[in-house]
Amino acid sequence: MSNERTGIISYREFLKKSRKPAIRACSWKWKDIYPLLNQSVSEDFLEAGRGTLSLIHKDTGDAYGTSSTMNVVVQVFKPGEHNKPHRHTNVALNLVFQGKGFSIVDGEKIEWEKGDLFLAPPWSSHEHCNTSETEDAILFTFQDVPVLTSMGTWFLEEPVGTAPRHIVKPDVPIKK
Repeated sequence: MSNERTGIISYREFLKKSRKPAIRACSWKWKDIYPLLNQSVSEDFLEAGRGTLSLIHKDTGDAYGTSSTMNVVVQVFKPGEHNKPHRHTNVALNLVFQGKGFSIVDGEKIEWEKGDLFLAPPWSSHEHCNTSETEDAILFTFQDVPVLTSMGTWFLEEPVGTAPRHIVKPDVPIKK
């Protein structure tokens, strides 16, 4: 081979090697999630009044997904918390598990409460605000990060106005 990174295999071998094992059924228990979610508030690097956890299925390996094509993030916003606008190339489908508040998605204010579902499309500027003075707001956010990561197209801009960060990094340094 002219390049140590290349190879040629038969199509039959390709089909055999490209098969991935199916992931197994599993569940995440709220009694396990909730204490860790509250702990994440003080440890979270995003904002002081926000905590975030990712629900990972070990069968997805280094994709760190909830399934092979999607991930789920659980977020808590303490009373009165209003995070900074941010955006990313992944979809964010948000299910309000607890509380009430609003989100601003590309300039449009979307009010929400327990049981509501709202979408922040890819690369939309969005921010979330818990309007309660006493109750935490908890959102389950369904995203397609494993798909974008596999294609090398996952970018974040947090907060909006900072340079977008390409999340997918090469395993080895690129020679110039």
